[in-house]
Formats: sequence, structure tokens, C-alpha cells
Amino acid sequence: MIGFGRRDTLGPGEMFPAGDPAYRVSFPRLQSGIRIRAVERGNPKSPPVVLVHGWGCSVYVFRSNMPALAAAGFRTIAIDLKGHGLSDKPQRAEEYTIDAFVEHVREVLDALGLERPALAGHSLGGSLIYHFASKYPERVKCLGLMSPTGLTGVPRMRAYQFLTPALLVPLYRRLRSRAIVNAALRRVYGKRGHFTARDVEEYFAPTQFPDYGPAIRHALHSYDWKAAEHRRLVVVNVPAVGIWGSLDHMMPKNGMEIYRRLVPQIVLREIPNAGHIVVEETPEEVNEALLALLLRVY
Repeated sequence: MIGFGRRDTLGPGEMFPAGDPAYRVSFPRLQSGIRIRAVERGNPKSPPVVLVHGWGCSVYVFRSNMPALAAAGFRTIAIDLKGHGLSDKPQRAEEYTIDAFVEHVREVLDALGLERPALAGHSLGGSLIYHFASKYPERVKCLGLMSPTGLTGVPRMRAYQFLTPALLVPLYRRLRSRAIVNAALRRVYGKRGHFTARDVEEYFAPTQFPDYGPAIRHALHSYDWKAAEHRRLVVVNVPAVGIWGSLDHMMPKNGMEIYRRLVPQIVLREIPNAGHIVVEETPEEVNEALLALLLRVY
């Protein structure tokens, strides 16, 4: 069903974490003037871990990871990247290049007062934190790369970009479809879990904001998903873990191999029968791997 209104959509206060007192929500304004949403759990004085989501997602994707990391003694902070969730949604395409996103992450860390946190990213967020660490290695304690996309390409990306031409940007401000959300979730899950009606509503909720559609369209086109072909990629020598599912259709079959060279301290862990969204589908295995890394460096 496609609609153009806001009826039957979760309001901002109903979206995760929806007033749960275990979480702290803030909206810091960055040096650039952009305001983002940060959701925290755990002791504010504990070692910090920053979670960075992927394209079209929000802090909601980490709902099954934050409690475990916080319970293990870490200050766990998930952010909505610009263009996503409840963060501001700039409408210029150049806001969503790799370099612009890297500076965005730097501004986020500065605004949160974090000098050298652990960074963990899923999908686009995974390649993004690699790019960040390659430019600002002194700002990174370690890297958790979860189904990272964006160095060696995304299968069918040309089709996704062909179907979202610039001339349709005005339409994206009004187009809202739960069917598209359902289809997207079916594609990113493997055989280990399944999504719920609540998941659909959470991922659908940001479409109530007219600037959302154009923003994520710009991110789809402006982010370089084949950075290995177009950029000089440098070695990042920090402790790291790489986690991905064996049924991940959003990564090339050899998509993790490049990280063996670029992040030589990386420990790789493939999760059998899991899809792209391992943080949701197999959170126990992901949490175990992340905690093994964090307990090693802190």
C-alpha cells in the first residue's frame, strides 16, 4: 500500500527507544549546524562504544545490541546519521559523499566529547568507520565491522540507482510505502531470524518527514560503494573484528577479503545462514564477537 499522509505512523516519541528509562536520548547540534539524535545506554563514565548504522536505517537497528554492551560495562551510544532517523536531513547531494560523512562522524564525536571511542558500524556504517579511521586513526580505539558494504561494491547497486533518478526527487518527498519496507527487510534477512510488524513500522516511521526520501536517495547515489576502485585505501592498524552472514546478498562473495589487507589486526567471523542484517538476525553472535574485541582493548 502506498500513501501520502501520516496516518497510522509511529510518532517521534513512539519510535525506539520510546521513552524507555534505560536509555538517554539527546539531540546535539554539530559544528556544521546539523542536529543529530544520539541514544545512549550504560554508565556515562564507562568506556565508550559508538554504533553507526547503515543506509536507510537508524539507531533502531542496534536495539538488541545496546543492552548487552551496556550490561558488560560499556557506555553504548548509537547515532542517527544525517539524513536518517530523527537527525536533520540536509537536501544537498554533496552532504552524503564518503568525505562528507567522515567529517560528519568527526563532528559527532566532538559534540559528544569523545576523544577515542570504539567504533562499530553496520553495512554502510562499517565502511564509513573504516574511512574515518583511515583519516583520523588517532580518534579510534578499535573497529567492529558488521556486514560492511562500500569498498568493493554492492550487488544490484546499478539497478537501485537506475530506479531512483534525480528527476523523481520531488516525488520522494511524498512517496511512502510499507510494501517497499517489507521487500527490503526480506532481502536483508537470511534463514536465522525473521522481522516483525513492529520492525516494519519502525523502518517506515522516518518516511513521515518529507526530507527523508530525497536525503536517502542522495546517500544512495553520492556515497561511493566501490571505493576500492576510486580511492587510495590505506592500512588501518587497530584491533578489529569483521562479522558477516554467509547468506548476505548485499555484499560480494569476497567482500570481506579486502579487510584482511586494510585492517591487518582484524579477526573475521562468518555467521552461518545469516543475512545482511546480522545485528538484528543473530544479535547473540554479534554481541559475543564485539565484546571479545572490546574486552581485549579496554
